[in-house]
Amino acid sequence: MNLSKLKDSVLDFLSAYPKITGLGVFLGVLSLSLYLSYTEYQVRISNEEQRVKARLNELQNSVLFSIRDGISATKTLGYLAQNLNVVENFDSIGRQLIENNPHIDAIQYLDSATIVAVFPLEGNEPAIGYNIAEDQLRKDEIEEAFRRKETYFSGPLNLRQGGVGIVGRYPILKKSGELQGFSAAIIRLETLIQNAGLINSEENPIAIQFSKVDLKTGILTPFLPEPGKSAYTGSKASLLIPEGNWELSVQLKESRALRETLPGIILRCISALFFGIIAWSFALIPSVLRKKVADQSKDLQLANERFELATKATSDIIWDWDLNSNRTFRSSNFFQIFGYTQDQNLGNNDFWDSIIHPEDVDLVRSNLKEALIGSGSYWSQEFRVKKQSGSYSYVLDKGYIIRDPSGKAIRMIGATQDITDRKLAELEIIHTNAKLTSANEELKAFAALASHDLREPLRMISSFMDLLDKRYGQNLDDKAKQYIHYAKDGAKRLTLMINDLLDYSKAGFDLSQLEKVDLMELIREVVELKSDIVRSTHATITYENLPQVMGIKVPLKTLFQNLIGNALKYRSIERHPEIIIRSEESKDFWKFSIEDNGIGIESGSLEDIFGIMKRLHSSEKYPGTGMGLATCRKIVSQFHGKIWAESTPGQGSKMIFTLKKL
Repeated sequence: MNLSKLKDSVLDFLSAYPKITGLGVFLGVLSLSLYLSYTEYQVRISNEEQRVKARLNELQNSVLFSIRDGISATKTLGYLAQNLNVVENFDSIGRQLIENNPHIDAIQYLDSATIVAVFPLEGNEPAIGYNIAEDQLRKDEIEEAFRRKETYFSGPLNLRQGGVGIVGRYPILKKSGELQGFSAAIIRLETLIQNAGLINSEENPIAIQFSKVDLKTGILTPFLPEPGKSAYTGSKASLLIPEGNWELSVQLKESRALRETLPGIILRCISALFFGIIAWSFALIPSVLRKKVADQSKDLQLANERFELATKATSDIIWDWDLNSNRTFRSSNFFQIFGYTQDQNLGNNDFWDSIIHPEDVDLVRSNLKEALIGSGSYWSQEFRVKKQSGSYSYVLDKGYIIRDPSGKAIRMIGATQDITDRKLAELEIIHTNAKLTSANEELKAFAALASHDLREPLRMISSFMDLLDKRYGQNLDDKAKQYIHYAKDGAKRLTLMINDLLDYSKAGFDLSQLEKVDLMELIREVVELKSDIVRSTHATITYENLPQVMGIKVPLKTLFQNLIGNALKYRSIERHPEIIIRSEESKDFWKFSIEDNGIGIESGSLEDIFGIMKRLHSSEKYPGTGMGLATCRKIVSQFHGKIWAESTPGQGSKMIFTLKKL
């Protein structure tokens, strides 16, 4: 019973403090993980140390194997020298000693301290007659050999016969105890390295060093090269070879213990965090459930309150239609908008059908039936609804369809919005557009009639001026003839202006008459119309890869004709005209540019040139009425595009316009 209470108390505490529970589990698992990681690291370090020691023992045995050959050879020669005259038969004795001890390169006999015999002699001649006692660098090692009464190795040192090697000397004593001489075995350094395996390489993870310990100072002198020498971090082991006072050392270049342990450390830390989160999550569940129950109860209460307030705040009518019972709930503003009273039988959805305008009811029923039978989730419809007063309002009804697992519609929730004001405004716009269209047609008819009536008097003026010039020209002085010329030129320019104004008034077109227009073919036609001025000015017109667009050919042809004509008209007298036509496509528009190398336009006039009858130059210098670019802007506007100019005075201009993809 006490254990059960204790268990419940612990569980209550853990669920009451989930963060402390999660943190405790995390720290416990983390501590255990770190201990295991430390143990693993120590094991890896120990393995590295054992590996280094094993390698050191292998090398020690290899070195001692070579040195023992030297000891055996020197002792054998020493014994022979005590009993025989070895100098006379040294070739035979030396050959036999080297054959029996293959790890040495040469054998020597020293009378006192002077080398008197060497085998093999070839290559070792410089050593004959050399007194080693005179060499101060070798004096201590000679004394050490004599002191030990054993073979002691000097070096590595520079040999008299060339190269580097170690020399093992064995003192030969007379029966009286005096020094008779030395027997010596020479092992070249490269032979020792090769036979003992004392070879370093960058690929070898273990570095080897063979060093001499100075007898007096104890200072180490290393003899093996270490490629790529850097600060080594691995385990190191060393031992002393007393036969030559050498230290043989082996070190692991890089310890991998920590690197190999690190993934485990990271994984264990992640595991500790994971277990901590799991413990926190389990401890959190009871409190989360309690909070959820409280929050859901509160949320449900707030949702009901929010719905009631939302239905009061919005102008839309919120409705909920249960299709199985055919009962409908409608928010209170339904009564305010349509004027019906709550005591009327409004809960049945058939009531709603009864107040839909007779002309709209069949369409509404058909669309609603199609939406309910289908698999969609949304329905929307505009129609008219009868108010209590007898008048009708336009509404936009939208609904969201709820279906059962089989896909059958069982419920529909939506909103009804009164759009009467917007609908009346749309109808007013349609009516106004119709009146504007009629007015435009009347304006076009008037412009055509007015231009015809205006041109007739101008033709009469021109005709009578011609008659006056023909009949009485010989009787008129130069001043009178000049006046006749002014009158005829004015009539001609006024006729041209009337024609341009008529073209401007006709620039509108019906977008319902769209067709596919090949701009490559259209530009060729325009260039053909301008062929005379192109030839006379030696102009070059470049265009390629122009698209096919949806448009109307006549206004598009007028547009390009005016822009190309302007580029030819406002040419520079210093160079032949060059005109480049390009196109660029975007998502919704085509962008075109017509670039020339003409006289250019001042920056302050780049917008003015598109005005009606706006001219920057006199008609005597550049004839025209100033209507061309105004007509271009009107055509581009009909295509819902824009037109503008970029220019550098004296260098040329670029006319740019866009046409919407229709």
